[in-house]
Amino acid sequence: MNSISSQKIPFYQVDAFAPKPFSGNPAAVFLCDEALTDEQYLNIAREMYLPETTFLRPLFDAKKENWQTATLFEVRWFMVNEETNLCGHATLAAAHVIFEEIKSIHTEVTFRTRSGNLLIRKEDFEGEANYIKMQFPVEESFENRIPEANLLKSLGVENQKINSSVYFPIKQTWILEFESQEELENLKPNFEEIIKNKYQIPIKKVGITTKGNSKYDFISRLFCPWIGINEDALSAVSHGLFAKYWQPQLNKNTFFAYQASKRGGEIHLQLLKENGKNNQVLLIGKGITTLEGNGRI
Repeated sequence: MNSISSQKIPFYQVDAFAPKPFSGNPAAVFLCDEALTDEQYLNIAREMYLPETTFLRPLFDAKKENWQTATLFEVRWFMVNEETNLCGHATLAAAHVIFEEIKSIHTEVTFRTRSGNLLIRKEDFEGEANYIKMQFPVEESFENRIPEANLLKSLGVENQKINSSVYFPIKQTWILEFESQEELENLKPNFEEIIKNKYQIPIKKVGITTKGNSKYDFISRLFCPWIGINEDALSAVSHGLFAKYWQPQLNKNTFFAYQASKRGGEIHLQLLKENGKNNQVLLIGKGITTLEGNGRI
């Protein structure tokens, strides 16, 4: 057997929540027969230089099971600078690889992560086959607050009409509602100034949203230069927060949303109750494989 220093590791690059190739949010998915070191994971993620790189490892008895029959997988996610505890679009990318590339014999698998176990299912949805459904935790409540003036100025919204603004303290995320889709799409933040500013309230992300059209319930953009991504192509986890914001206004629990980034992406969501609390969201979408190959370490 080759030593781990010369190991080849198969990988796929997947556009998650993508209505067409080269849209949605891209993630690499590496299929690891054995665990690597944290340094190796991080070096591979830096080499891929994508928003997230996922590492999948099946947890099974190799004498009795294989990748196609496994139902439990260890999943770890890495950005170019650090490991992350939870990532929605990279989870969908990993599930897409299991169901569509590896051809799992199952329609339900479990991902063991640093944030707990995630149940992943492949199901028909609204008459279409092979959708992936993932249940994630979502912050239960938000605060009605007004952002600081220097944040609004750096975002370029000081002269825009903001219908309302809320803050999710656990996720340290602002959500601002704009009057129109045109204003949302034309927004041009000054990211250098955003990072340079000092804020009294901790910030990791700022979401801009507006009521949707006949196709979508709401439309959004998401800025997160504080974590190294100026504008997120599509954030599944943050869409749980958008859904929480729009739930009382639209008086519904199910949504079809569009993230108006340069790449664009679509996501279906359903807010769920667990133990009497509104703290779960079902994220529903598809992935598209755009690249495949082997990494070498």
